[in-house]
Amino acid sequence: MTLELALLGVGVGTLSGFFGIGGGTVSVPILLYLGFGIKEAIGISVMQMVAGSLMAAYIHQKNQTYTISDVKYFGYGGIAGAILGGYLVKILDATILEWFFLGIVAFTLGRLALSDPAPTRPEVINRPLYTTIGGGIGVLSGMLGVGGSILMTPILVSFMGFPLKKASAVGLFFVMFTSVSAFVTLWWFEMINLQAGMVMAFSSLVGIMMGIWLLNRVKVAHYKQILVVFYVVIFAITAYTLIAG
Repeated sequence: MTLELALLGVGVGTLSGFFGIGGGTVSVPILLYLGFGIKEAIGISVMQMVAGSLMAAYIHQKNQTYTISDVKYFGYGGIAGAILGGYLVKILDATILEWFFLGIVAFTLGRLALSDPAPTRPEVINRPLYTTIGGGIGVLSGMLGVGGSILMTPILVSFMGFPLKKASAVGLFFVMFTSVSAFVTLWWFEMINLQAGMVMAFSSLVGIMMGIWLLNRVKVAHYKQILVVFYVVIFAITAYTLIAG
């Protein structure tokens, strides 16, 4: 199982760096397939996201992809939201979490498919709004073991005027806040498989560097097409896992 988790960590890290996702959209369904329960899979996923998002934030800061003084307000809202979401994991039925996860993936796929990769409106800069959006997404990220960028990216592109690649990078920056918050909450409730989580976390760092390198070299129009295909695959894997289970 250690080898499978290490390979999964590298793969998830690469996808995380490239698509700007925390990794939960990929790791949770695959961990379910490997035999972990939904709540244990969420805990492992959160550990991986903590390590990967910290590495990605460091790289994007060096590359000056975004201005931290503004986008950090997404994270402030996300911290509070993720604490509440982590508590909801404790009290909600596992089946509800699984189907809610599927619904979130379906929503994101629809928004991305209809969005324009190039901005069609001026970029909105509003720190209180950033905090509100971050708080709402943080609740969902804490509940579902996803970093939140699965919702953040389409919202920034469709409603806030962000370019697609910048939105993806900001989404992964947001993951840094929500994943740390969710990790502390899940640790408090003793829902973290520390050994499996550490294997995925450290192996994902290699993947993060590879993913960001690829992101900086693909054309934005092609990037959107790849992103939509990616979400279709995740939706199919999740739906199959739920129906077969």
